[in-house]
Amino acid sequence: MFKRTKVTDGTATGQVGFRKKSKVPGVMITQYIEKLPEGKSHPDFTRKPIALTIQEGKFAFFKAIVTGDPKPTVVWSRNNGDVSDPARYQSKYDPNSNEHTFEMPHVKPDQADTYKCFAKNEYGQAMVTVVLNVIEVGFKMTKAPQQQAEVANCNFKKVLKRRSKVVPKAEEPEKKEGEIDPKFWELLMSADKKDYERICAEFGVTDFRWMLKKLNEMKREREEEQAEFVKNLSDLKPIHINADGTASFELEFDLLDPSSSIYLYKDGEMIPYTKELGDKMKHCLRKVGRKYIFSMRDLMPEDAGFYQLDVEDVNMFSTDFKMVDFLVKIQEVKAMEREDAVFECVISAPLSKLMWFGKNMPLEQGDKYDIEVSEDKLIHRLVVKDCMVVDKGIYAACAGIKSCNAWLVVEADKGAPKGKKSARKTTRAGGSGTDLQKVAQEQQQKLDKEREERKEKIKAAREAAAEAAAAEEPEKTADSGAGKDKGAAVEVERIDKTSVAATTTVAGDSGSGHSAGKASGGAKQDGSHADAGGGHSAGKASGGARKDGSIADAGGGHSAGKASGGAKQDGSHADAGGGHSAGKASGGAKQDGSPADAGGGHSAGKASGGAKQDGSHADAGGHSAGKASGGAKQDGSHADAGGGHSAGKASGGAKQDGSHADAGGGHSAGKASGGAKQDGSHADAGGGHSAGKASGGAKQDGSHADAGGGHSAGKASGGAKQDGSPADAGGGHSAEEASGGSRQDGSLADAGGGHSAGKASGGAKQDGSLADAGGEPGITSGLSDILATRGQPAELTVKMNTDCDGAWFKDGEPLKSGGGISITKDANIHKLTIHSCRDTDSGLLRFVSGDLSTEGRITVGDVPEFDEDDLHKFSKPVIVRVGQNAAFKMPFQPQESLTVSWFKDGTELKDGGGVKIVREPNHSRLLLRDCLRSDTGEIKIQLKNPFGAVEATSQLIVLDRPGPPEGPVETVETTSSVIEIKWNPPKDDGGSAVTNYIIERQERGHSLWTKLGDVSAEKTSFRDRNVTHGKKYSYRIYAENPQGLSDSLETADSIMAGIMILSGPPGKPKVVSTSKTCINLTWTPPEDDKGVPIIGYQVEKRKKDTNQWLALNAINEPIEDVNYAVKDVTEGAEYEFRVSAINESGAGDASPPSAMACAKNPNMRPCFKDPEDFLVVRAGNSVRVKISYEAEPPPHITWLKDDEPIAPWINVINTEGMSQLVIPSSKRSDSAIYTIKAKNSVGEAFFDVEVRVTDEPKCPGPVELEQTVYGKVAVSWVPSPDQELDDRLYYVVSQHDSNTRMWKTVADRLFANTYTAHNILPGIEYHFRVYAKNDMGLSDPSQSPTWGANSNRVPISSNGVSSMEISFERPPSILVPLKVHTPPKGYQLYMTCAVRGCPTPNVSWYLNNTCINSDKNYYITNSCGVCSMYILRVRENDGGEYRVVAVNSLGKAECSTKLTVRD
Repeated sequence: MFKRTKVTDGTATGQVGFRKKSKVPGVMITQYIEKLPEGKSHPDFTRKPIALTIQEGKFAFFKAIVTGDPKPTVVWSRNNGDVSDPARYQSKYDPNSNEHTFEMPHVKPDQADTYKCFAKNEYGQAMVTVVLNVIEVGFKMTKAPQQQAEVANCNFKKVLKRRSKVVPKAEEPEKKEGEIDPKFWELLMSADKKDYERICAEFGVTDFRWMLKKLNEMKREREEEQAEFVKNLSDLKPIHINADGTASFELEFDLLDPSSSIYLYKDGEMIPYTKELGDKMKHCLRKVGRKYIFSMRDLMPEDAGFYQLDVEDVNMFSTDFKMVDFLVKIQEVKAMEREDAVFECVISAPLSKLMWFGKNMPLEQGDKYDIEVSEDKLIHRLVVKDCMVVDKGIYAACAGIKSCNAWLVVEADKGAPKGKKSARKTTRAGGSGTDLQKVAQEQQQKLDKEREERKEKIKAAREAAAEAAAAEEPEKTADSGAGKDKGAAVEVERIDKTSVAATTTVAGDSGSGHSAGKASGGAKQDGSHADAGGGHSAGKASGGARKDGSIADAGGGHSAGKASGGAKQDGSHADAGGGHSAGKASGGAKQDGSPADAGGGHSAGKASGGAKQDGSHADAGGHSAGKASGGAKQDGSHADAGGGHSAGKASGGAKQDGSHADAGGGHSAGKASGGAKQDGSHADAGGGHSAGKASGGAKQDGSHADAGGGHSAGKASGGAKQDGSPADAGGGHSAEEASGGSRQDGSLADAGGGHSAGKASGGAKQDGSLADAGGEPGITSGLSDILATRGQPAELTVKMNTDCDGAWFKDGEPLKSGGGISITKDANIHKLTIHSCRDTDSGLLRFVSGDLSTEGRITVGDVPEFDEDDLHKFSKPVIVRVGQNAAFKMPFQPQESLTVSWFKDGTELKDGGGVKIVREPNHSRLLLRDCLRSDTGEIKIQLKNPFGAVEATSQLIVLDRPGPPEGPVETVETTSSVIEIKWNPPKDDGGSAVTNYIIERQERGHSLWTKLGDVSAEKTSFRDRNVTHGKKYSYRIYAENPQGLSDSLETADSIMAGIMILSGPPGKPKVVSTSKTCINLTWTPPEDDKGVPIIGYQVEKRKKDTNQWLALNAINEPIEDVNYAVKDVTEGAEYEFRVSAINESGAGDASPPSAMACAKNPNMRPCFKDPEDFLVVRAGNSVRVKISYEAEPPPHITWLKDDEPIAPWINVINTEGMSQLVIPSSKRSDSAIYTIKAKNSVGEAFFDVEVRVTDEPKCPGPVELEQTVYGKVAVSWVPSPDQELDDRLYYVVSQHDSNTRMWKTVADRLFANTYTAHNILPGIEYHFRVYAKNDMGLSDPSQSPTWGANSNRVPISSNGVSSMEISFERPPSILVPLKVHTPPKGYQLYMTCAVRGCPTPNVSWYLNNTCINSDKNYYITNSCGVCSMYILRVRENDGGEYRVVAVNSLGKAECSTKLTVRD
């Protein structure tokens, strides 16, 4: 049963805040405040729990990873229940992986629910829901009352909930012969029409018309059911095995309700599956669009079966998954080049297609390969056409999980001409070498035989059904012939096994016989039963049955069958004649009650006297080993049961009034019993010398007949009377027990004495009084329940307090020595030994001694065991590299109550973190993720059941680089030419042996490490012969194995070659100069360097009033010169210094300390460093005047403006070594001479800075032209308005003539308002422009009137004659553009272009958008439209984009080029 959950809304009542969206779908986030503080965040899920469907009793868990700042708290809950029980629910947190885990060990069906995970902090909460479905296993007793209650409440929907029509094998009822398997119809409804014939043949159905008719009816019903849940059901593809070793089937449909549940069944049993954890469970159901794909991995033979997919309670698809095996496997093929190779195999069941692989690649039908299948689909062939040498390799055939493979060996054709292909061969190589057709025919015959047997069963079942339907009164028909009515035979046998009771319904007595069979009297409607006659048959003979209940007598027979007397309408029955057969003979019964006599027989059967309606019964005589019983009459009288010498049982008859016939004595091993009368009187049980039992009869008033004594091994007991007084039990010489009877009032009769080895015990009375007993034995050590291993001996021991006899019983049957059982007695100790336990030995064992008993149950089972091949495979070590996953798998036989545990180095492993344990019914897998070197160790799996445990061990070896060699490095020898070192092997070799060691060396004072070589792993020392005396060396050693190099082991200190020779002390250091940041020292080299070159010096300092000398440089960073600037000083502090000389052996003796030196600057008069004396600033901008100075002590700074104190709004900023004057927003009035004055105790200094605040000048006034003399024109203009405000303003005059058509500057830096132009020629037009210029730049020009040829011409009248005016005006255009130039640096450059236009355009040259017409570095000319630019020496800053712009009143034209200066 599959318990599903109900999903409810996960929003808490009254929850307020702001909803936020999570990156993970399905997470609902509520933020408590609108804006989060910086660096804080609400909770969120980076991994949400995944819905789980799991079997009852398994380990269920959910995992989640949450984020948030501050760290959220995680709480789990469920919709319909409490999760506070720690035994059922456990919340855990792993700080390493940040995983929150909610675990449910041994999950139960009532835990199926919708679970919620809340992550909360002070800024919000995140919530996600997840569904747990639990598959119930087996029948629950507590469910039955609930189901009955649901029926009583008319809640039939739950009670009648559909299960798979194909019930599990364990619940499958006993199938009648010929009944059609429900799988047949389920397969047909999901199969294509082309497969109908195959399915019918498989299930033995031959009536296709009947099949199609019934199938159409079932399909219509099924489609109506399916329409309630799905639509568009199509593309049903049966289960098949894929190339990756998985099996899958698929179908397409649309769910009407997306929340409908989908169930999977295998052989009628629901199987768990997953939708999201495809690699965590065996079965998976994926949805791709409309397509649903069911797949299963890790295929095993037990995965074969009948699979169904249901939506809610309606089947959608059924398919049968069969496993086939190879009867003949493919064999190795040796083929010549250009020859065809053939692989052949035979499988056990028809299969339309095998998967063929060549060199691990799937093969398909094509030009290279032919795939052939026989008509019966049992023989499969692969033909590799035109074999070449490259085709050799391993080829495999796969049929599900079964596969076989073989080599293809291609031999080159030596006879082929060189450089050419050999001719294509028509022969084929290979084949299995066996008669495949014969094997296939035998298999086909076997399959056909199975089908025919199924057909015969179906046919016989139909005929039987037809006969049953045709019979009008089946109850009147007597059973005839052996095996026709199995049910009646079972009922007769059941009745025959019951004990004779003193009631009004009396069973007939069975006659004695020598047969080993059983004879029984018939049963009548009024309860009377006919006698069964004796017979020599081993079979069973029964009388017929009549409507009134009387049964005819069964006659004896010599056959092994069953003989029965006929039945008459009036109830009379013919006598069954006696016979010497192994059958059963029974006396007949007549309607008046008188049955025929059952003839005596010498068989081993059972003979019984007949019963009459009036109660009279015929005598059953016989010497057989059966049972002889007297007949019963209606009035209670019963015929005597004749004595017999057989091992049977003789019993007196019972009369209606209670009287019973005497049971004759017998010498057999049977039992003799007195009859019982209705009034309580009972006939005497005759004594007998057999091993049977003799018992007195019981009367209604309580009186009981005496049980006669006997010399047999049986048991004699007195009878019991209604008033409680029993008859005496006669003495006997048997080995059994004689006991007194018990009375209703509790009094017990005396137990008679006997000469047997048995036990005599007094009886028990109702008032508790007990008759006298011969002794008081007791059990000091009894039996208890034990478990025994199959095939092993087992021993049960009972210890008594006295030496007395006892008997052993198993499930109520007495036990004797023999058949693998030994019963021994040693004084008061009784033992039962089972030499080799079998399943049949399981049961309840009981030891009885007198009225004392003890019992215990023995259960035989097997200790779990592993297959030897699997154990051998598992014992092989698993070797992985660091960071890889290690997987272990161990198959085993499925068993109940089997516990599987995994251990590592004796510690049990649990599922979680980096450990994944998967338990399947037939195997278990262990996965260790991201293995570390420390994971190396023993892996053990333990199977445990109540009979014992078995273990299998393996080794996990995680390979890694070795650890570093063990130190420290020891110096074995050091001389002027050799250094020998020694080390120890690494503690951890990384899982593989160290192959060698690598040694590197570094000379002191150098940064480079040099490889000296390597040594083998057996040697852990190295001699370095390439050393220089007095030098120090450091060494490092690496261990190497196949995984790589270890970390290095390095020498702690440098090792000197030879003895240490240190230099003498240098001269006393002298202080050259001091400042507050630096003290400069100098010294002299040592007078005695001891013959070893000095490589540098080490300087040390000591602060005044301290004792510690601090080194200013390391020994490996020597100062190579004999002077040094000490910058690590504190201003105002006093220091002394000393120096040591450094050679290859190290630092020598230190020099005497220097004189104390104070870190401060020397006194000096203020002086200014590179100041600027002039500054121009545009009006409105800020003025910043920076002056740097040097002085000691620091001077006092003063600023003056025109020798007057500066205004308050002018800021002065003084820092160490610099003073700055700042005017925030300057005006023209701020122009002045500013003076800085620096004064200290040594002296003072002054410096003047002229600051001019100005702006671009306004243009001059109107320009006038006047000719004073020939060839000269006086140009005058009105001054610019800024002339009075700016004494640095001057004028620039430009001239333009119609001859050159260029503007050129003819006067610059004019401080007057007039200019005289020279060389003014007649017939040429002249124009003049006047600019005002100051430190900020040029003003706009003032244009002069035109001076020239037409200025004084008198206009000529046309006297009325009109003339046509012609205009030559046009806008500028570029006739010849500029070219690209790349001159070397320092070379001259000539750049030209041609321009035209009317009026003549004004041409301007630009470099990087800056006009260069007035730049003296460029010589620019314009002659008749040819514009030229000349550079005498090209500089780096002359490179860039040059542009020529021509402008006149009608338009504008331009061209450009790039100039690149080469080095």
